[in-house]
Amino acid sequence: MSRRSRLSTTGLLWRQFAASPTASVLLAVLVAVAAFAATALPRAVAMLHTEAIAAQMQSVEAWELDLTASTRDRPPVGPGDTPLPDDVDEVWGTLFTNLEAVHDALPSPLGDVVGDPLALVVGDPVVASFEGQAPGGTVYRVQPGFDPALREHVRLTDGDWPEAFTGAVPGDDPVELVLADAVAERLEWQVGDERALDFPTGTVPAVLTGTFAPLDAADPFWSHVPTALAASRQQEGLGPPIITGVAMLDPASWQVFQSVSMPIRLQLWFPLDPEAVRGDQLDLLVDQLGEVSSRVEPLAPSEVPLAFRTADSVTFTSGLRDVLVQARDAAVAVDAVLATVASGPIGVTVAVLVLGALVVFERRRPGLELAAARGASQGQLRGILAGEGAAIGVPAALLGGAAGMLAVPADAGLGAWWLVAAFALAPALLLVSSAGRLSPLRRARSDLGRAGGGRYRWIAELAVLLVTVAAVVLLFRRGLSSDAADSADGSGAGGVDPLLAAVPLLAALVVCVAVLRLYPLPLARLVAVLERRRGLVPFLGAARALRDPSAGLVPVLAVVVGVAIAVFSSVLLGTVRGGVEVAAEQQVGADLKLAASPLTTQQLEALAATPGVEATAPVYSTSSSVLQIDARRRPTTLIVVDVAEMNAVQQGREHVVPLPEELAAGEPTDRPVPVIASASVAERIAAGDRVSLDDEEIEVLFGSDAATAFSTQPDWLLVDRSKARPFTDTLVPRTVLFRLSPDADVEQVTADVLEIAGDDSVATTPESRATELGARPAARGLTLALAIAIVLTSLATALAIVLTLVVGRPARERLLPLLSTLGLGRRGERALVAWEIGPVVVAAVVAGALLGIGLPLVVLPAIDLGAFTDAGRQPDIVIDPWLVAGVLGGAMLVAALAAWIAASVGGRVDAARAMRKEEES
Repeated sequence: MSRRSRLSTTGLLWRQFAASPTASVLLAVLVAVAAFAATALPRAVAMLHTEAIAAQMQSVEAWELDLTASTRDRPPVGPGDTPLPDDVDEVWGTLFTNLEAVHDALPSPLGDVVGDPLALVVGDPVVASFEGQAPGGTVYRVQPGFDPALREHVRLTDGDWPEAFTGAVPGDDPVELVLADAVAERLEWQVGDERALDFPTGTVPAVLTGTFAPLDAADPFWSHVPTALAASRQQEGLGPPIITGVAMLDPASWQVFQSVSMPIRLQLWFPLDPEAVRGDQLDLLVDQLGEVSSRVEPLAPSEVPLAFRTADSVTFTSGLRDVLVQARDAAVAVDAVLATVASGPIGVTVAVLVLGALVVFERRRPGLELAAARGASQGQLRGILAGEGAAIGVPAALLGGAAGMLAVPADAGLGAWWLVAAFALAPALLLVSSAGRLSPLRRARSDLGRAGGGRYRWIAELAVLLVTVAAVVLLFRRGLSSDAADSADGSGAGGVDPLLAAVPLLAALVVCVAVLRLYPLPLARLVAVLERRRGLVPFLGAARALRDPSAGLVPVLAVVVGVAIAVFSSVLLGTVRGGVEVAAEQQVGADLKLAASPLTTQQLEALAATPGVEATAPVYSTSSSVLQIDARRRPTTLIVVDVAEMNAVQQGREHVVPLPEELAAGEPTDRPVPVIASASVAERIAAGDRVSLDDEEIEVLFGSDAATAFSTQPDWLLVDRSKARPFTDTLVPRTVLFRLSPDADVEQVTADVLEIAGDDSVATTPESRATELGARPAARGLTLALAIAIVLTSLATALAIVLTLVVGRPARERLLPLLSTLGLGRRGERALVAWEIGPVVVAAVVAGALLGIGLPLVVLPAIDLGAFTDAGRQPDIVIDPWLVAGVLGGAMLVAALAAWIAASVGGRVDAARAMRKEEES
């Protein structure tokens, strides 16, 4: 490089940067990390919401999620413009053309997450008898089925496809049909055999022309008609077994059967694509599903045939809306927690960026002051600082933002890029804001003029205090964040809660004000005490910490927020973990819980006799009943247990629904019947004047808001087995609770009871249920987020301490070499560095720890943590002393290590250079 180019503006700026690039590179790294987090974290949260929705949908039957309409009326018949075969289109074309119009009218994203329409007609069972059938033997029945897209779902395994039926019912022309392999086997119907179908209007022969197998047995299509693949078996009392299966006819046969007098069920649905549902669509989908379920969709022209009822319009509904509402409540809780916890890392990140910019400024100060002494204007100085800030921030922010998008493949919109833009401009703005401190003349002493800070400081501190108090009051008055969202717009939408996000930072600011105001008081007394002693280092260190502290509001805020969020996160982890354990205890309700197919008396006796089992208590029934409140009928779940058996199993257990002896007291004919109700049902009953259950008068002993091991339904009534006769005639246990002996091998007992109950049974312990709840996406994501928050805030706090010491390094470089000429050793220098930041950091750590323990009492009542525990209620706040002590100790250890490294790095400056610096300043 030539001399002229080196002395040009660009050359001088490059030489200035090359002379001390470390600070600028560090600031660029901080900006890149902040930009990475700004883009990656929202996308990770969106991915978490999507994963949680998928898990929620997997727990529900597929047919409940589809957008479905069902009616007993006939479908309209007529041609249309569809890709169906011509003969099928002649019959089903009108229906599918109108269904396509309904699909096209669905708003986005609802129309994007559901597929093309499907339709199915299934008639009520008719007896399929054959010659030579033994009287009193097994009864075989078929449900005539008409699927216009049958061949798209199955493949023929034997025989031929049926031909369209053109005869009459009753009549002599045979109806051709096909059966699934398993159904044909269960009905004992061979291909080519003929049977007589007994329709209400008469008999018609039927021939089995072929059998089929599903192309995909797991296809949600089959959940709408499960008996098409597997016949059902039922037996009433001593009567013969009844085997029922769906028989598929050629869909064009509906042209004839539409006029046959038989009850049918027409099902129309748009199948849901679960993989197309994303977390950021929750609010829109919930609103759109509600809108669709409130309107009537036309299916046929206004001319309705007079021979039979035709479905000219239907209403589509979907259980997906309830699933999404539950997922949205969980998303609101996740977002609320993350917004609260993220405020800590964000606050510390901003503090670190401010300190990093200050380090860069201090590195550039000598050259800029020299330029000012030689005539550079304030505009030129600010331009130089702005240029370096832009060169540091813009490329780093773009690189970090792009890396965040590549690291997390999810769609969270472009909102995060506003924050990336703020981080990109932050270095330039911070550097330019420091330009006023440049002076080519003698530098002012930093330890003068600090007394009180003036009335403006008092006004600012009072304003922060008042705003914080107002925010806390609003938080307590508002209640749960999900309730606030519901009252605000009726949607309960997720997203960042500004109030929840602001309260921790506002509280941290108040604590910082208290620390900066109060810590000099004991420090001044300590200086007075040390002044009378002989040691130099303690007195000088305490005096410098009092008169010329390196730590101002920014580093104190970083330490307070970092420690507070770390402790708060540990309390939140303990609370969620405790809530999960309580929820597991409630939902299992015993040492072991078994869910199985209906259990026989012999199986119940074998379960009670299993080695290691002390007592068993079956849940004899969980049937649907009708609750009448002031002539209004409401469905509810009736739970029947034996109070004495259940109390023997649950004796000594906490968190279970208490079962008083009054439930079983008195004769069965006593009125009213005593029951226990869930809290929601008890509240409705309390508001009514006349209450009965299946026309029987009942008396609610109390309402319970705890989850029960007896049923997963939120609305329930519980009655003792001795009083259950008016409400149910059959008591068929499907659930059994076990009390195990103290020395029982739980794994062996579990294996034994599963063997007795059969292949479809499931055994659950409180421990396994807690593991299952903790593995859910929301709970797993929360745990990971809190762990990351603890680590990041601890590291960022340590970095803030390092940068604070780096900012104070020029003053030390003037002082320490002079003291070394007077005999101060290396250990003394380190001690002075520790005194420089130690008192205020210790005060900030103590204050941050107290704030971290107090924040849960303020913030957690406003967050619905029941979404993480599946308990239906807020878990109690749990402060695990060992967990809190471990997190706090780790944060302090990292901070101390960072301070020691910062004090040890860098060579010593000789006295002559120090004197020259002092003269220059």
